[in-house]
Amino acid sequence: MNISKTYSTFHIEDFYFGILTTDVTELTKENEVTTVPLAPASVHGLINLRGRIVTAINMRQRLGMTQSQYSDKNITVFLSHKGDLFGLLVDGVSDILELDSESFEPPPSNMAHSSQDMILGVHKLADKLLFILDPAKIIDGIELTHD
Repeated sequence: MNISKTYSTFHIEDFYFGILTTDVTELTKENEVTTVPLAPASVHGLINLRGRIVTAINMRQRLGMTQSQYSDKNITVFLSHKGDLFGLLVDGVSDILELDSESFEPPPSNMAHSSQDMILGVHKLADKLLFILDPAKIIDGIELTHD
């Protein structure tokens, strides 16, 4: 039985990622991020979003990718988890896709264990792969990534 789900998609480096659209609260760019001393490596800092303090997660760091300077071209994908708001710093956003379960596969077993835990699975698209992220695993695992 085919089950369709809707995903908000974005890219980080050359990789294409998605999160269930129901988990995303908003997207913004040009957010000022204040660094936090002694924060875990994946915490890029804090964002003041209309008076609410939000933890900004460096998704390149969180996924074990190469580091680069974030700029005003970067987008923040905001999501709510256990009543708190978090911002995922990504390179850019793409489309909202509705995908059937038949194009979904579990994550490859040869991926790094730390990344594999955050990936629920992969959708095979016509010209690329879409890695589906688990927001709970991204957020809950941050305290384990201190430098």
